[in-house]
Parts: sequence; structure tokens; C-alpha cells
Amino acid sequence: MQDAQDKLELYQKFLKYPPFYTLQDHKETRKKQITQWSEIVHLYFQSHKILQSSLSQMLTIPIFSDSSSGVLRKLDASEIKEILDQMAQLGSIEWKNDQNFSVNLVSPFELADAIYAWAKEKKLIGYTETLKGITEGNQTDQTKKFYDLPQEQILKACLILEETGRCQVYEFDGLYSIKFI
Repeated sequence: MQDAQDKLELYQKFLKYPPFYTLQDHKETRKKQITQWSEIVHLYFQSHKILQSSLSQMLTIPIFSDSSSGVLRKLDASEIKEILDQMAQLGSIEWKNDQNFSVNLVSPFELADAIYAWAKEKKLIGYTETLKGITEGNQTDQTKKFYDLPQEQILKACLILEETGRCQVYEFDGLYSIKFI
């Protein structure tokens, strides 16, 4: 996640620019701001390994306010919600209800590709693995994008693999097995 930290440091310039905290009414300008904010927030989640959060918690994270110019500037709850809604549309987060959400540190499609590449590397094509085996098994090391991620994110990626014909997902009593093909 060092790459995320490096990118977040680059965005520090935006975060020190007072007008950045005033979302514009002009549709195209606002869209660009929301897109930039979405990336900044996602990088913040990656660098801090945040997997679950809520709108109320977002009001307290430091990137949404700045007083370096001597004047406190910050986004309000409705603006933060707009950013989070954009992130949900992009698959970066998933709303659990109107306040709480889970974070996808890696997009489900990127995760699916990483899991399948790992399965090929470990010669697991034709074999079956559990979700826990994928995220924490003997053949998975900490350098993998999917290492120690929540099983619901792994399942979503595996369902993408199933749709593209690269695995079969089996469920029995709430437990999932993945056969790579």
C-alpha cells in the first residue's frame, strides 16, 4: 500500500488549496471535484487500511478539513455523502445502510484478476479452494492484493471470475468453495 501513500502525499497540494473545500455549482466543475475527492478518499482508505466506516466517522477524518490558511475550511456532511455516493457508483465502497459502508480497497475486477493470476501461479487450475484459503492459506503471502481481505470481497471477485468462465463457485451451508477452471 506504499503506492497509495505516495499518491496521497501528491494530493496534499490539493488539500492545502482552500478553494478545493468549496464544491462548485457548475455541473462539470463539480463532477471533476467529486472525482478528485473520490480518489483522495479511496487512497486515504488504502493507506490507513480502512475496511468499514460510516458517514459520521467521515466527518472526523482529517482530509475533509484544512486550517493551514488561517481559516477553517471543511466539507459538510451532504458534500461528503455526495463523494461517498460517487465512490459507491465506482465500486470503491458499498453502502450497508444509509450511514454505514464497507470499503473495497481494490476494485472487484482488479481483485478477480489478481486471484486468478495467483491461482495460475500456484497451479490451482482444476483444484478447489475455500475463500479463507485464498485470503490466508499457506499459498498466499502478504504481498497479494487479496491477502486478509474480508471474505465478502473475495466472494464478489470470485463471482466475477465465474461470470467470465474462470472458476465455479459452490455454496454449502453458507460456506463457499471455488474451483478454478
